Parts: sequence; structure tokens; C-alpha cells
Amino acid sequence: MLQRTAKDIMVPISNYATVNADDSLKQALEVFENAASRGYRTLLVLNGQGNITGFLTTRTILKALAAYGVEEDIWTTDSWGTFFLRIERERLKNTKVKKIMRPVVQVYVDENTPVQEVARVILANQVNHIPVLDRERRVTGIVRTIDILDVLAKFLRN
Repeated sequence: MLQRTAKDIMVPISNYATVNADDSLKQALEVFENAASRGYRTLLVLNGQGNITGFLTTRTILKALAAYGVEEDIWTTDSWGTFFLRIERERLKNTKVKKIMRPVVQVYVDENTPVQEVARVILANQVNHIPVLDRERRVTGIVRTIDILDVLAKFLRN
């Protein structure tokens, strides 16, 4: 049996939902909602040149919400409180994705990297996603931890 590589298990970059680093959180959430309905839990964040600059995950969005400290129950009895809550909500909606995304760690694997090595790189760098590069050093896909778990599950079933 041939050894599986990053290219064999990666999700092609063209299959990923993307947002621009300068998009608002409101715009990103609209994209995220559609992507989630297709099973994706992460958006790729692209810079102005179309290169991956980060990842937007449900966790990064929840952290942003927590950072704004929006707790509606606190503000419901006071008209000034309601006013300030509305301001915070608008500020959060208009926050640029680049302010809350998880930046790409400068760790990549080659398309021909064996799956075992991909797993080692992911563990060593404590990341959940790793870009896969072709010979020209362009990102062609992403390997997620779930992709490695799928390989492991198939291995253990045999």
C-alpha cells in the first residue's frame, strides 16, 4: 500500500469559504453561516493579495464577543444602558476580521509530506490547520486535524 501524503488528505483551497481580512465581522458571519451549513467550522482569511493570512473560527468569534463584554441582561432596565449596548453591538459588527482572526503560524507542509509527518508538525506547533504547499510554494490546500483523525480511524478499522 502506498504511503498517504498531505495532498491525499488535504481539503483543496478552492473548497474553502474565505473572507477578506478587511471584511467586517458582520460580513464574515454571513459567510460563516453558509459555510457551517456545508460542514465547515473555519473560514480562511485572505489579505489583499489573496494569500492566507489567518483563520476565523467559532472560538475566535466567541473570544471577540467576550472581549466586548456584551451582556444584554445588564442593560435592559436603563435607557442609557440600552444606548451603550447598541453602540457596542455596532462596534462589534463593524470590527475588521483581521482584528479577531487567528493569524497563520508560518508553518507549512509540502504536498508530498507523509501523513505521519503532517501529524507531527501539527502537534509540535499546536495548530488545528496547516497549509499545504505545491512545488512553486503556493498554498493548494489545508490539512485539518479532523482529516488526520479520519485517516487514523480508517487505519484502526482495518
